[in-house]
Amino acid sequence: MKKYQIIYADPPWDVKKIVRKCRPNQQENLDYPTMKLNSIIAMPIEAIADDNSYLFLWTTHKFLPDAFFVMSGWGFKYQRTITWDKQNGMCLFGFHHRTEFCLFGYRGKIEMYPRRKAIPTIWVEKSPRHSQKPEGFRKAIEVFGENRIELFARQKTEGWDVWGNEVVSDIKIGD
Repeated sequence: MKKYQIIYADPPWDVKKIVRKCRPNQQENLDYPTMKLNSIIAMPIEAIADDNSYLFLWTTHKFLPDAFFVMSGWGFKYQRTITWDKQNGMCLFGFHHRTEFCLFGYRGKIEMYPRRKAIPTIWVEKSPRHSQKPEGFRKAIEVFGENRIELFARQKTEGWDVWGNEVVSDIKIGD
């Protein structure tokens, strides 16, 4: 089985969509199926991770504690959190939700990169649409390795293998 140095994942957390009366034209359901935490953790990601590899794991405020369990369950050690300022978002419970998080983890040996290639821990890029991650960020993390895979991908990206239910997957994960 092919091994990857970069695993980029945006799990379909088991979120319930909130329908807001101020947006009468919105759908009541999410446009993708979600997964329970135990199912995400149970994915055999260690089988596709190279001995020295990096995980970039997207999460929201609500699922931040769960993301640490996923990272550990997949065999990675937490290293740091990158905050994405989407410059837009919705108001909920008295807060303007314009940030998401990408947990950075590793397994094996972590390699140091030159300062000029350093990725900032605050990423500022406008969110193009619901659940779509910043394109510039994916490009920036390519310095971490040649073998790259995006899990739960919604589209094919040049230079990346993909796996998900909305794309033709390049690999099979699990049974």
